Amino acid sequence: MSAIRVILIFTMFFSSLTGFAQQEETYSAGKLKKLAQAAEYIKDWQSAAECYTLYLEKKSPDYKVVYRLAEAQRKGGNYSAAQENYKTVYEKEHEKFPLAGFQYAKLLAADGKCKEALPILKQFRKDYRGAKDERTYSRLAKFTAEACENLEINPVAKYQIKPLSEGVNGSHIEGSPFYLDNNTIVYNSLKTKGKEIFNVEEDEIPKRKFYVAEKESGVWQHKSEWSQTELYLQYEIANGAFNVARDRFYFSACEPNSIGKMACDIYVMQKEGETWQAAKKLPPIVNSPIYTETQVAVGLDEKERETIYFVSDRRDGKGGLDIWYTTYDADKDTYKSVRNCGSKINSVGDEMTPFYNPLNRTLFFSSDGHPNYGGLDIFKSSGARTKWLEPENIGNEINTAADELYYVESKKGGEGIFASNRLKPGEEEKFCCDDLYEFRDLNRIQISVSGAAFDNMKVGQDRYMEGVTIRLFKKDPKTGEEALVQSMKTNEDGKYQFQLEPDQFYTLKTEKLGFLIQEHDIITTGVERSRRYIKNFALEYYIGRSIVVENIYYEFDKAALTKESEITIDTTIYEILIENPHIIIELSSHTDSEGSDGYNENLSQRRAESVVNYLIQKGIPKKRLTPKGYGESKPRAPNKNPDGSDNPEGRAKNRRTEFKVIGELDVEVNYKD
Repeated sequence: MSAIRVILIFTMFFSSLTGFAQQEETYSAGKLKKLAQAAEYIKDWQSAAECYTLYLEKKSPDYKVVYRLAEAQRKGGNYSAAQENYKTVYEKEHEKFPLAGFQYAKLLAADGKCKEALPILKQFRKDYRGAKDERTYSRLAKFTAEACENLEINPVAKYQIKPLSEGVNGSHIEGSPFYLDNNTIVYNSLKTKGKEIFNVEEDEIPKRKFYVAEKESGVWQHKSEWSQTELYLQYEIANGAFNVARDRFYFSACEPNSIGKMACDIYVMQKEGETWQAAKKLPPIVNSPIYTETQVAVGLDEKERETIYFVSDRRDGKGGLDIWYTTYDADKDTYKSVRNCGSKINSVGDEMTPFYNPLNRTLFFSSDGHPNYGGLDIFKSSGARTKWLEPENIGNEINTAADELYYVESKKGGEGIFASNRLKPGEEEKFCCDDLYEFRDLNRIQISVSGAAFDNMKVGQDRYMEGVTIRLFKKDPKTGEEALVQSMKTNEDGKYQFQLEPDQFYTLKTEKLGFLIQEHDIITTGVERSRRYIKNFALEYYIGRSIVVENIYYEFDKAALTKESEITIDTTIYEILIENPHIIIELSSHTDSEGSDGYNENLSQRRAESVVNYLIQKGIPKKRLTPKGYGESKPRAPNKNPDGSDNPEGRAKNRRTEFKVIGELDVEVNYKD
């Protein structure tokens, strides 16, 4: 598992020391161990496993080496053999090699053997107490147990999944696909003209490059090297992605550093007219001097700014490999400081191979630190930058006990490509490598919402409002957290439309200066057929308009709010202020004519201040609130009847609390940062 991870990130080739195997009989046990360690250093797990196996034939039992053998087999993708060797170490010396128990349990869980895995995980947490990374592995063990108990095995086929043709999937790793159009992809590979094994001392090792494949009669066929590769630097090419406008192409390129480690940096190519310019390395604010930056994905944030997501092992992360981001300022041609995507996305394990779909603002990524079916699983989460909904495992059809990564979707929707080192049909055993698979949603349905925004104070065709911002949020039904999915402005007819996904909770919100925000909720759970929702918005202009808030009461002749009044404020004024974070209001209190003018003015001022203070206590900034007591100066109804008698109903109407919008803050609303 981690072998594939390292190879992908640092674009290391599958070099082999198996040439030594021809002379294995002449090697001593000590020489075989050194050869195995050398193979481990260059991440050649197959050769390491072979050398450790030969060593054990000469020096058995040596449980430290059995453990190293199991590690090499696991990292190389030979999970069945790794499981048996982890089992041997666990049964014989689990206290001395506690991580053998952890890995053994993970492989059992990946095979669906939860009853066997759970007690081993419990024993592992006991054996691993006091280790410096106890917290990390304790949480990983917890997630493994949760996944084993809670992840569902869907018996009904939702996807059609099949490997790409042998012309695309060669003898080495294929990965990092991205679409040029619905029938053309670019992918990363080490094309070797049939040669599978290289001797690092004798052979010239080829570099990984981008290649083109086209779909012909339903089959993906390898075509050629991607023509734009001539603009790349002469390094190992790891992966790439276009920006939304497709006039900027980001990619990572790697080369050995001073200590022989493959280190990657991010580059960008700019399209000017019809010509692509030469690649430029992103500045040091993005590319760190000692860490690696690779696996690029590009999306838009809530302000429609170009946001570059990437994988790095830089410090101050949440675990091993994390997903980070930077934002591109097009006006200044600069990049913002790099930030971590946060603990919702990044775990104590590894997160990698991000893909961001800007159409629905969804991040797909691979992880072994969230509850999974084994190895690296693909997860998805809605949001942007640092604010995300809880990641969701995309299910056991795409995710298996092997590694799944490099998930991408076509613009057509309902189909895409991912990489996996699973066994292909007809294979009995596999040690290497990742291949590309296509998937198609067999049950895809079309769900949409559309409607119009109009001015509620106008009539006829003139009431329809152009330029109203309609935002679509996806909501977590458990926590109530929202993540922006899409945003658009209404057209000249006041209309809008969004595509929706099944089994989701959505909220639509309007935004137009001078108008209060309106909302509509849409729940698509249980929708089994294509459906179109209609949601219209009747907007009301609020600047300078007084709105009476009913049922705000005070104790007689006092300014203190009653509990009933606090509830009313929570569900009216407070809610409006939260939903409209840019408005400034005047909060006014009024009395009837009982008492002197001066007394009534003072009492109403204190009552208005009571409401304002209550709102401040709830977190509303003071600068958004202005208390004003008008006393009896602005009656809504007569305090007395025409005959001079008392008018209780009129006086009741005059004893009121109102608010009106008197201005707007000069700020840009940021929903998710």
